[in-house]
Amino acid sequence: MRRQGATQHSAHQPASRQPLTRAPKEQHRRINIARLSPTSCLPPDHALCCARDHPGGAQACDSTWLVDLEQAVTHGRKDTSMEHGTEETPQARWQRRMTARPPAPVQTTWGMEVAPLYTAADLQHLDPAHDLGYPGEFPFTRGVYPSMYRGRLWTFREYAGFGTAEDSNARYRALLDQGMTGLSVAFDLPTQIGFDSDDPRVGAEVGRVGVAIDSLADMALLFDGIPLDKVSTNFTINTTSAPILAMYLAVGARQGVAPGQLRGTLQNDPLKEYIARGTWLFPVDAALRLTADVMAFCAREVPRFNPISVSGAHLQQAGATRLESVALAFTHALAYIDLLLARGLSIDDFAPRISWNLGVVGTDLFEEAARFRAARRLWARLVQERYQPQNPESAMLRVYAGSGGNTLTVEEPLNNIVRVALEVLASALGGAQAIHACSYDEAYAIPTAEAQLVALRTQQIIAYESGITKTVDPLAGSYYVETLTQAAEEHMRAIVDEVLQLGVSKAIESGLVQERILRSALHEAQRLASGEQVLVGVNKFQSGQGAADIVLHQADPATLARQVARTQRVRQERDARRVHQALQHLEGVARSQENIMPAMLEAVQAFATIGEICATLTNVFGLYSDPAVSVVSRPSTSGLTHVQTLSAGAPKRVLVAKPGLDGHDRGAKTMALMLRDAGMEVVYTGIRTSIDAIVRTALQEDVQIIGLSVLSGAHLGWAQQLMDRLRAQGMMDIKVVVGGVLP
Repeated sequence: MRRQGATQHSAHQPASRQPLTRAPKEQHRRINIARLSPTSCLPPDHALCCARDHPGGAQACDSTWLVDLEQAVTHGRKDTSMEHGTEETPQARWQRRMTARPPAPVQTTWGMEVAPLYTAADLQHLDPAHDLGYPGEFPFTRGVYPSMYRGRLWTFREYAGFGTAEDSNARYRALLDQGMTGLSVAFDLPTQIGFDSDDPRVGAEVGRVGVAIDSLADMALLFDGIPLDKVSTNFTINTTSAPILAMYLAVGARQGVAPGQLRGTLQNDPLKEYIARGTWLFPVDAALRLTADVMAFCAREVPRFNPISVSGAHLQQAGATRLESVALAFTHALAYIDLLLARGLSIDDFAPRISWNLGVVGTDLFEEAARFRAARRLWARLVQERYQPQNPESAMLRVYAGSGGNTLTVEEPLNNIVRVALEVLASALGGAQAIHACSYDEAYAIPTAEAQLVALRTQQIIAYESGITKTVDPLAGSYYVETLTQAAEEHMRAIVDEVLQLGVSKAIESGLVQERILRSALHEAQRLASGEQVLVGVNKFQSGQGAADIVLHQADPATLARQVARTQRVRQERDARRVHQALQHLEGVARSQENIMPAMLEAVQAFATIGEICATLTNVFGLYSDPAVSVVSRPSTSGLTHVQTLSAGAPKRVLVAKPGLDGHDRGAKTMALMLRDAGMEVVYTGIRTSIDAIVRTALQEDVQIIGLSVLSGAHLGWAQQLMDRLRAQGMMDIKVVVGGVLP
């Protein structure tokens, strides 16, 4: 702040050195120190000190303080405008200094070179009216709603679910009591894939990574005491979206809530299951048919429900870069849109209800905010260019985002609280409509109630204490953020164009997309291993403590027995004839061109189980066969040569396998490639490999090591089964290594 009594100088002329004298107090904009609040930088009794130490009392002290402040500010200031005898502009002077001591190069996570400084010159090609606009207006760069968080905060969702329906219901009600504003249901793997809890193929997976839902009886218990007309519910479910939606509608009917009143979201995004998540069951065409049936049904009968949430998050967890994950998700969404248009629907019939899951959000605030801003703009332009909707909401990108377990570390887990806070902040700065915050213990297991409350409080503190909700799009206009936004849009557009040129289905069938994702995953693994990408407590500033001694969620060993008992009781008490007729009707509709949802609703209301429903559909559609099985027998010399030099004798043969139902295969594939690069011969059997098949392959391939990758926490059961089979076959000379999420 300039003193009013000071001599004024031209902005381009150096100020002459004038002695500072106390100016008359009426010329100052006085600060009454005695009225400073106790939380200010000065103590509340400072005025008393001034009155004591200065004859003029506190008022004289005000003037003295202003002079002292100006002296402190100007002390040591150098006149640098005439360095080296020539007049330099600030820009030239800065450039000279940077050239003399250039900083190390820095890149974004997608490989863009980041300049050490951005100025207005970097935005000369930006047209604010065309590229930014206003919030709630095309192209929605600055947000999808006019007032954004000034009008309504984002929805606080905590992804939760474990054990039986009663277990998860208690957790949901506790979180709602603590201020959570939306439910997000995590299902166990049998439910996600379409197996009942008493299916012999599932065993230790029941209730492990989510809640077990076999029938309408479970769904009713899951939402007991939770009014469905007062809460929105997100379902992370894909293959079994249709029966899960039907169960939710049936529970709503029991509560007296009409379909038109229900609010929520189904993920219902099958394409990414075949390249990233792995909870597939049916062939691709059948899965697309079911997705389209659900979307068309909701457009007509459940208009406030989002029938799809196109997910880039799972693509990112599989290894895609943050921009690749968004761009690939866009290509999937365009495929779904084309499918519905081919059925005779208009873009405005369903597009306003397309939702998006574009996490996992990283800790780089500026890249993430730019990513979301660029994604909104690119999606709006893609929809406008291809479909020319009449309703502006058809081009809106409404985002569910937040943190993810793959950003968390086992080492020093309390550090994860800070990481999650940054990820939530980045999501909010990017303008997300709903945010999920991971818990600090999720690198070990599903979260405890205490850890999940910390995650919820993290969201609430950011929403109510950080100040970021005071204005819309607070990072807008930043030279850096606007440059990142523009570059991110161009990068994503190039990926979209590449995939669309080949065709979405062909890009998946050819393995182009999978190869791209795996290449990115391997690149990130190499950057972490080299230390180029810093992970505090892991590859930099290690404490040496390793895994911490913290309280973890403990799976109830009685969960399986309790869940199986209820499912068997449902089968005994239901009307068997009604179930048989409903399943027969469902099969007939599946063989026709009719929408499957009315028949699905009839089946779940008859208490047909999710396993029975999916078995009926496989009679019609068949089963998907995973082609991702390979033998990598020739070691590469592209990396890890220092490990190769330590190897003795012939190359080791390693079998990498994923037993159980877990479909997250990034770790298994990355490890297989790194072992290959270390000089070993590697056999990878793909996901969902039975224990018998693992033993059979180990014998046929004559391996010395078996590596099991289990990310569902069910490792003890699968590892024990493997050891029992190896012992029975006399193959105990084989070493067994287990990795993954191992609480």
